Amino acid sequence: MHIVIIALIASMYVIDLVLNILNVKHSRLELPDNVKNIYDEEVYKKWASYNQEHLRFGIIQKSVFTALILGLLLFKVFGIFESIALNVTHSEILQTWIFLVIYLAIQTFIGIPFEYIDTFKIEEKYGFNKTTKKTFVIDQIKSFLLASLLFGALVAGLQGLYLAFIDSIWVFVLLAWVFLAVVMIIMFLLNTKVFVKLFNKLTPLEDGSLKEKIDKLANELGFEVEKISVMDASKRSSKLNAFFSGLGKTRDVVLYDTLIEKLSEEQVLAVLAHELGHATYKDTTKMLFQNILTFGLYALVIGLIMQSPSVYTAFGLEGVFFGFGLILFTILMGPISILLGMLTNGWSRKIEYRADGFAKKYVGQEHMIGALEVLARENFSNLNPHPLYVKLFYNHPTISERISSLEKKVI
Repeated sequence: MHIVIIALIASMYVIDLVLNILNVKHSRLELPDNVKNIYDEEVYKKWASYNQEHLRFGIIQKSVFTALILGLLLFKVFGIFESIALNVTHSEILQTWIFLVIYLAIQTFIGIPFEYIDTFKIEEKYGFNKTTKKTFVIDQIKSFLLASLLFGALVAGLQGLYLAFIDSIWVFVLLAWVFLAVVMIIMFLLNTKVFVKLFNKLTPLEDGSLKEKIDKLANELGFEVEKISVMDASKRSSKLNAFFSGLGKTRDVVLYDTLIEKLSEEQVLAVLAHELGHATYKDTTKMLFQNILTFGLYALVIGLIMQSPSVYTAFGLEGVFFGFGLILFTILMGPISILLGMLTNGWSRKIEYRADGFAKKYVGQEHMIGALEVLARENFSNLNPHPLYVKLFYNHPTISERISSLEKKVI
């Protein structure tokens, strides 16, 4: 079985490499007619250079992290992590936490230089980065502490269930499924109110025509906007975005300050109408249920992993160790996630078309297409990705496909 794990990691590395190379090569082919106007010749050359540079950098980064996990496995370093954890405490839950924090610390230590280069070399070179070195350092510290605490709490809850039902593995799988689903819903509800605010400053949108138009649109569609906030995204990047939070008929709106700067008020409304389309069709709720079903599969895979002690001893551990089981889980989920993605991303692309059509109906085709064009240009989107790459990884249709649908669809 341990040979299968090693082969799986190597295979996923090769598959990822091939898919990315295919995607970049396809992006250089002639663009679809309806997106040729998004980049002028100079900007298109800049985008092509940016895309190529990210590919090369991504290959190096992926190679380093693949070599890291293979080295830790083949040289049985995880067994050393286990020994350290066992010598520090007799609590099995704390042992797992120590084990995973060691692994997370190594990943973070190796990953920071790559994030620094990506942020201050590549993104800054092409005019996207607005992050200061001080903000970068603070973000890294916050991210590490938050990951250690939240992931640690999640793992402690899972392991507590495992220890309580160690002799009834299918009861553990069922309860783990419920536990993961509850945690996911809580995280979703707290995202804007807590986690976004840890890294960003949200200020109320000033009174004016944009705010009035947003309130009017929401009221027309039967939604109550509790709060409209502007996020200081420009302190990190020049890229654009907006999102809603909450469930039901009451929503909070968060607009990137860069979005307000680059889009007209009608285009901002089109973006928000798209999101309200998702809310109207209850796409967010459906996606939550989809994720709950997916977490059932996750719980099943974790349960099966905990039944294979020979895999643990093959990599230098004394026996089944919960923390290492979670690492094995992330490895096994690589190919499973691709297969799941083919199904879930296909459904997601369909509902994006529907939400675009909703925005067209309430704000207008011209404004929705204009918003898509600005978003693509300012975010340096790939206007001609490989169809296989889209099928496997895109949860939105391509910009060309979305514009074509808007031009043809009759609402």
